[in-house]
Amino acid sequence: MLIIKYVNQGITEEIKYDLTAQFVARQQLEVPDLQDYYPLVEVTLDGKPVKDFTGTTIVDLFNYYNVLG
Repeated sequence: MLIIKYVNQGITEEIKYDLTAQFVARQQLEVPDLQDYYPLVEVTLDGKPVKDFTGTTIVDLFNYYNVLG
């Protein structure tokens, strides 16, 4: 499970996806789940931090998983 903690208007929020591919697909919709500019607080995959990801925003995370996919 992919868990993304991000900041939206000063409030830390969290969203969960069963698969990283689900996150990528939802971000490609005309109205994505998350705004590209949201800053990230923490990203975990299967309960562990994603250590080699160094981005700071949702679009960075999208690009990271879109390239890996």
